[in-house]
Amino acid sequence: MAVAGDLRVGNVLNLEGKICKVISQEMKGSGKVGKTMHMKLKSLEDGHMMEKSLRAEEKIETLESHRVKMQYSYKDANQYVFMNMETYEQFSLPEKAVGKQSVFLKENSEIGVDFVEGKAVGVDFPKIVELQVTSTPAPMGGGATSKEAELENGLKILVPQFVKTGEFVRIDTDDFAYLDRVTTKSMKTEMAKPEE
Repeated sequence: MAVAGDLRVGNVLNLEGKICKVISQEMKGSGKVGKTMHMKLKSLEDGHMMEKSLRAEEKIETLESHRVKMQYSYKDANQYVFMNMETYEQFSLPEKAVGKQSVFLKENSEIGVDFVEGKAVGVDFPKIVELQVTSTPAPMGGGATSKEAELENGLKILVPQFVKTGEFVRIDTDDFAYLDRVTTKSMKTEMAKPEE
């Protein structure tokens, strides 16, 4: 158990029977009126986001959690199967626990899987991913600022007119929004090794 005023980003809670992770938190109020902890939470069971406010002194059940780097193996019916690279043990997560971000899973890629009290409960997707544009029309006239593009994982998003088929773009995995184009210059900068 912990008091709401001590909660931090990353804490896992049992909130009204739901396992939730604290995504953001902010303390509001003063001593006389009473302080309140405002939190943005993500359900680790179905991926839904919610907001909750608790009095700072209110007690809440915290759960032991840890993250394990695992390899995404395959999808079997409505279950996603992951393998622990050290023990070769396999764990399954239902579709609703992985959520709409499942489109970013690539077979044999490594990703963090969250465990709460020994049970796999969710996937820790990176905030930003780089994907190749597999098809997009040529720039359109008429003052249009964006156009649709299909990415290597089948996702369709809006991109600026200058993006071409074959290029790589950065995508925000939370809202599937285009962030920027990966240019040759930025790729060389990231790949360059520091001189010895």
